[in-house]
Amino acid sequence: MIKKIVLLFVVLGLVGGGFFYWWQNQADVRELNKTLPEGIRVEKSLFEEEYKVVNHIDGYEFKIPPEWKGVKEVEYVPESEFEYLKREKAEEVKITAIYVEGEGGYAESISIDLYKLKQQPSGLKLWAQNLFQDMGLEGEFTEEDIGGFKTVKTQENIHLGGTHIYFLENNLKIYVFNGWSIEFIEYIIANGKW
Repeated sequence: MIKKIVLLFVVLGLVGGGFFYWWQNQADVRELNKTLPEGIRVEKSLFEEEYKVVNHIDGYEFKIPPEWKGVKEVEYVPESEFEYLKREKAEEVKITAIYVEGEGGYAESISIDLYKLKQQPSGLKLWAQNLFQDMGLEGEFTEEDIGGFKTVKTQENIHLGGTHIYFLENNLKIYVFNGWSIEFIEYIIANGKW
């Protein structure tokens, strides 16, 4: 009987210690999630330093590149603040954006704009070129497969300081990824659920 009681206390101690370890390990994520709207969360794995952003509002999630060493900032911009981007003749019905910055600073950051469409676009490359034209931006567009996704990419050197921009279309949604690092953008696209 004494052995069972001792064993019970040992198990309870291990469970309590495990919970305390998990609670301490998640402090940075709890702080980030305080400022995010319901439906958007940063998650962190229990034992590894693996982070991901889960967006239930718009229906996607993606892993943060391990080189970022965590997440410093996440900001979600709801539809209402992006009305000025809607083109008069376009088929967009909703535009939202999320911005994520890693612990390393501005170079380790990405923004993802989401355009929800009423109808299938006539081609992703043409859609991207029309968006750039309507916004007064310039770039040379090329197509590339990344992680099983067909994407269109460009670099805007005149107005956006050389930022890399990738476009991905899936299920009447066009995702526009903006960032300084090709490697980080491609990692996020390949390791995301879009």
